[in-house]
Amino acid sequence: MIKAVAFDLGNVLCRLDRDSCNEALAVHSPLSAGEVGSLLWGGALEHDSETGRIDSREYFKRIKEVIRGEKSWDYEQFSGEYMSALVPHPPGEAAVERARELGLRVFIVSNTSFLHSRFIFSREVLATIPELYAFSYKVGVMKPGLDIWRWLLDRSALAAQECLYFDDVPAYCEAGASLGFRACVHDIAQGNLVKELETMVASG
Repeated sequence: MIKAVAFDLGNVLCRLDRDSCNEALAVHSPLSAGEVGSLLWGGALEHDSETGRIDSREYFKRIKEVIRGEKSWDYEQFSGEYMSALVPHPPGEAAVERARELGLRVFIVSNTSFLHSRFIFSREVLATIPELYAFSYKVGVMKPGLDIWRWLLDRSALAAQECLYFDDVPAYCEAGASLGFRACVHDIAQGNLVKELETMVASG
């Protein structure tokens, strides 16, 4: 019996717009937005931030150094600009509300940093309905590492087979499924998260 659903954040519950973030940060750098993005995402900087190895101020310090940011650029400016990577997505929030209507416990499992986790708590539905938040920077492990799901199962006292999982990254769905989660790859451009949720719940 399905008792809970876990959602990824970026490109599931909200839209991920790294290009806008790159452009905002590039204003403070001699580098192009594309060059900023190549340094910012997918490497050691992002990994150290999203596993909690460094805090957000150290993250900013390192970004400022690597993109040769202007001296006057400060943490407060950066933290606001960095948030531009996450864009509200009402259909995602509607799925969270629908999960509650269906009587499911709701969780969020996300590779994220402290700064980006703040987005969740700026959105009332995302801040109030989910019961548990498995953030990589808190757990110390990023997907597809299995310990982030094990952390969730331990604290929810559920079996993986009792949980649905939605993510936009197939490899992360495969990792969750390897533990027993009923995983679904969600395409934010073409999918309907509410209908996908209802279909999976109905199928047991």
